[in-house]
Amino acid sequence: MIHANFDSLIGQISEGCDKSSDEVRELIKAKIVELQDLISQEGAAHIVANELGVKLAQFAAAPTECKIGEIALGNNNLNVCGKVTNIFEVRSFKTEKREGRVASLIMGDETGKVRVTVWDEKIIAEFPNIKEGDIIKVSNAYSKENNGFKELHLGNKSKIQINPEGVQIEVTSAQQNDDSVTYLKDMQVGEFANVFATIVNVYEPRFYDACPQCNKKVLNNQCQIHGEVKSNKVPILNIVIDDGTETIRASCFREVAEAIINNETLYETIKSNNLGKQFMFRGRKTKNDMYNTEDFMVATVTEINPKELIEKYVS
Repeated sequence: MIHANFDSLIGQISEGCDKSSDEVRELIKAKIVELQDLISQEGAAHIVANELGVKLAQFAAAPTECKIGEIALGNNNLNVCGKVTNIFEVRSFKTEKREGRVASLIMGDETGKVRVTVWDEKIIAEFPNIKEGDIIKVSNAYSKENNGFKELHLGNKSKIQINPEGVQIEVTSAQQNDDSVTYLKDMQVGEFANVFATIVNVYEPRFYDACPQCNKKVLNNQCQIHGEVKSNKVPILNIVIDDGTETIRASCFREVAEAIINNETLYETIKSNNLGKQFMFRGRKTKNDMYNTEDFMVATVTEINPKELIEKYVS
């Protein structure tokens, strides 16, 4: 939850504008009515703060640890655990620029499966020690698309750990195809679920230069893997969402952020276009140890009409 004390929010808003605490409370009540009771008091307070021009503090970025189902294209420095379901033969390759070997396997968890492709010879040398059914942890991986599917790629800065102590994973497709909706207040840290929520605050997006082939960060159009490239601008967007039971900061990367930004370039336009907008967010609740808060890592986002949602789940 973003703020445990609702009264402190009232105080921040009141101090940041020319309205008393009672006036701020009335504005919040009116906003809840306007949005048909689909957000909590805390969420309504964030919207009111934005409308009054009061800036609330942003929280730190979410951790890089993630489940397989929430991997987004263009993410770097990912740490992911999974159970090995398939191991493929190591292949040799030769191109005009380089030659070497490439190895790959499939790993899964309760949220889905992903192919892991390894280019680093040190990690490939460990493949004889990996068996189907082993649990592995890959560190400092990056995600990219290959023939329409997301993959994790491991380079010379990546690591792989076999059967890390204390990690247990069950592979199932049930959760991957589950379209049920969960309340934020009922989600446990680490749980992956669908949440129907309202955007109540939007922070200014950040952009980094990325390689168009591997999506890793580049400097002066130089990619560590692909050399000189024409870089793309990749967005990172932090928002605050509220489902009527809890308010939480949510982190959106690449295509999820792009779906919300919707080709807009001005921050104020992005914010005004999305405040009060309702989406189905699929993702995982995480713990932000630095600020002792709970965050939400968004894997996918879908705009849904509330009436359609009620007709689907209420009968």
